[in-house]
Amino acid sequence: MSEQTDNVTIEDGDAQARDPLEAELEAYPLRDASEDPRWAVRTVWTWVGIAIFLLLFLITLFILGLWFD
Repeated sequence: MSEQTDNVTIEDGDAQARDPLEAELEAYPLRDASEDPRWAVRTVWTWVGIAIFLLLFLITLFILGLWFD
């Protein structure tokens, strides 16, 4: 049983045919983070705040349940 390895070189023109997403990596992100829409940033921070509040609330309920049970 013999193993063969293929040494294939990919030129710049063939790189897009190999993986079309790699050609797009240089174009993204399209804008700086400072140019993001304010509503999107506020939406993310709102959900992060809600998630932290709910996590702390559940931990509080768990501790109080252990304390008073």
